[in-house]
Amino acid sequence: MISIVNITAENIHRFLDDILEIERSSFPSPWSRTAFHQETTRRVSHFWALLAGGSFIGYICFWMFSGEIHLMNIAIHPKKRGKGLGSHLLDKMIELGRSKGAETAWLEVRPSNLVARFLYKKAGFKETGRRPRYYNDTNEDAIVMSMSLLPNRANRLEPDGICQTNPIPL
Repeated sequence: MISIVNITAENIHRFLDDILEIERSSFPSPWSRTAFHQETTRRVSHFWALLAGGSFIGYICFWMFSGEIHLMNIAIHPKKRGKGLGSHLLDKMIELGRSKGAETAWLEVRPSNLVARFLYKKAGFKETGRRPRYYNDTNEDAIVMSMSLLPNRANRLEPDGICQTNPIPL
């Protein structure tokens, strides 16, 4: 059985070693222990553990504020990838955002992270821009991706690269 548990300042000690193991195996510049602890103190932060049969298998951290979601971090244990678990976490993030009235979700991703880019596109995110030299460790750009969370106003990327929104009839 798969479950999602809210990670808080009171229970992070149960998950932190597993989080750090997955983080270090997933990213060239992993977040620190302190960075994860700080997420439990931010009012805008939502930090979840993904458990399967009671075992920790992944996490997601996102901020929700001013009608937006900003995905900060997501990772699944390397041995559990490719089973739809990352999609499950993204879907739950989007579902929560919509239930709370969020209008847009966005994120940054390395151009070299093809697996993550595919996951985000599958979830409905579109490439909407770049942040030059965003990643300090490699000076790699970040691809900015976003998606509308509003019903009947799904973003579509036109062939000329301009992101348009379906018009609402008056």
